[in-house]
Amino acid sequence: MAKKNCRMTDEERAMHDRAVRIRKMTDQQICEFVDRQHSVGIDEGIRLAQESAEKTRDDAALINKFIDYLENKKGSGNGIGGGTVYRLRKEVANAVADGIIGGIA
Repeated sequence: MAKKNCRMTDEERAMHDRAVRIRKMTDQQICEFVDRQHSVGIDEGIRLAQESAEKTRDDAALINKFIDYLENKKGSGNGIGGGTVYRLRKEVANAVADGIIGGIA
């Protein structure tokens, strides 16, 4: 048995109204609605992919900034020397070349 309208929350009522509007559409209207939603989803996916690529490039810059910080700390008794910094830079370059992280190392 269906839930009575008086016992529905505002969110449930809004969802029900939207479903009723969709069910009352003609075939052509339904197809246009679905195509429009599909197009919006693809556009949103492209936008998210671009943001992710930009964030990856930012991550590479952040890693290099951290290595620069470590280079300034070498010889301070923390066990990090020039060789460690060199190996870290080499590994970042390898990770960029392998596509693990983006950006210019």
